[in-house]
Amino acid sequence: MVSRFLWFALLLMFPLSAFGEEAVLRLLIWEGHAPEQQVQKFEKQIEAKYNRRVKLEINYVVGSDDFYDSVRRKSADLIMMTHHHFKDKRFNYIKNKLLLPLDLKNIPNFKHVIPALKKAEHLYHDGKVYASPVSQGPYGLIFNTALVKNEPRSWNIFWDPSFKEKYVIGANEYIYNANIAALALGYPRESISSFDKLNNKEFKKKLRQLAVNAHSFWIGVDKPENLANMTIATSWGDSLGPLNNRGEPWKMAEPAEGMPCWIDNYAITWALADKPSLKKIAEEYINGILSIDYQIEHIMRHLSLTPIITNINNMLTPEEKEHLHLGTPNFFSKNRILQYTYSKRDRNGLALLWKEAMEGIPIGKSND
Repeated sequence: MVSRFLWFALLLMFPLSAFGEEAVLRLLIWEGHAPEQQVQKFEKQIEAKYNRRVKLEINYVVGSDDFYDSVRRKSADLIMMTHHHFKDKRFNYIKNKLLLPLDLKNIPNFKHVIPALKKAEHLYHDGKVYASPVSQGPYGLIFNTALVKNEPRSWNIFWDPSFKEKYVIGANEYIYNANIAALALGYPRESISSFDKLNNKEFKKKLRQLAVNAHSFWIGVDKPENLANMTIATSWGDSLGPLNNRGEPWKMAEPAEGMPCWIDNYAITWALADKPSLKKIAEEYINGILSIDYQIEHIMRHLSLTPIITNINNMLTPEEKEHLHLGTPNFFSKNRILQYTYSKRDRNGLALLWKEAMEGIPIGKSND
């Protein structure tokens, strides 16, 4: 009787995984951000540290709106979400307690995050930190240097007749596509996401031309295969590293109007509210993403995105420092346009404008 009581007591004290069952940490992220080598390395580290097997289950989204249902249903534990969605009134992730505050003791590398990003308003609620930045970058203008000799200096290159049916853009990026069309028309930065300012005949014509004259479209994340034989494209930057690694010389341009940009962040969902040990492991995973090795080798050198930690300067080549514009005063404020949290009216309005622009155009469009 006593031994049976002790057995039940042990079951209550220790999770089943402590007796050998494999635990699963479910990630819902953007494609390209969980390289197999990194996943295997982390799983081995956790097993060696805790004598516990934890498998990372990786699932990908194709758009920022794809997170909510999975978070609400508790079918994702760790998510990688863009900054302007955290306090979006459609979701209210933090106020609705769909995310858990982070224990920064388990994320010591957080102290190395760029100060401005570490203090970003979207991370905080009631003095608690609910997310950690992990990468940043623009919805950028990239060009094939083998086919385009001079670096493009304006978004208007997409409306140059000589580039008709020679470029690729994001199919579902209605906000960003509206942004670049507005910038090309000369709208001030504060107006490029305003439905009321953009809902006019001239803008609709400009946006329609952008859609009609595209060769094809990428979905979710730009991939090297999307850009074969193209001259220019919009890009998160993800395809640049793989393209150059296989000998296709693409580069990010710096249009004079500036580029809309984003910050991606890891956050832990309420699915782990009653699983403290798995939450701690999720925090340790975030810490690894903030490591020098991951930020330089994967975020910067493989994905061609911008690292978000400060303790890397001694690890960079002169060319990489120049690429990151480390010596250019106020580069970010002058050349990047950080997305704000949209009102329902602006978001729905821009979606409608892009839907109208895409009317009759199949997503799989190709003019070959």
